[in-house]
Amino acid sequence: METIMEKYNNLQKLMVNEITDERKTEENKSKTPDKSFTKDINWNLLHRSIYVIEVGELAKKSFVKYGLDGLASHPEVGGRYLRLFGLLSAVFQQKLAIENLLEIYQIEEKKKISSSLNSSEIIELCNKLGVHATYFRNHQAETESQFYVCETSRSEIEVNKIKQLIRKYEFESVDLLYDLKCFDKKVELTLSFIIAEFLKKVFNNQGEYYDQYRLINSQKDFTSNAGNCGSNS
Repeated sequence: METIMEKYNNLQKLMVNEITDERKTEENKSKTPDKSFTKDINWNLLHRSIYVIEVGELAKKSFVKYGLDGLASHPEVGGRYLRLFGLLSAVFQQKLAIENLLEIYQIEEKKKISSSLNSSEIIELCNKLGVHATYFRNHQAETESQFYVCETSRSEIEVNKIKQLIRKYEFESVDLLYDLKCFDKKVELTLSFIIAEFLKKVFNNQGEYYDQYRLINSQKDFTSNAGNCGSNS
């Protein structure tokens, strides 16, 4: 079943593909594109960002469905770590893709939205565990106390739980599925906002894409169950 994020992303892909095809036709005819909003877009980066969001959803849905064990009947601890870090990598890459979209679409609120995404608990976990190597190398050792550690408890992960050792004898439990849901809610709101801007500037809030967008919004409002996860506002 498609997630709300997948529905937004697939709608975005349809719109981008149509504009891309139009631009190719116009360039072949040596005409200047009429849609000024799309003139300076980095199309390769845009397509890659859409793809990263797409494959990231596949990884996340697998984790939600099968958890740390995956499909293995007798998973070993290394396999559980592999799935945990695979999930966190997918989340972090989606976050970077969304930030790319904010730049590509020239969203004025990009700093505020990016700050909200980066404050997500699951993104903070990515940073603590060094999922994004550059961030981990440049910031982790400098910003934390010398007595601060961040390790995933092996004994907990062996029984399908996630608990972080942050200082000697001090543990921090992680509700990964809840944190993932909160992150997804923020991304859904961001994609909805981005697509609304695209529809207004390129399609004048008319046509089949606009109808699809309104349908997804109604489904999002009906199915949303993220609790007090926060938003971009």
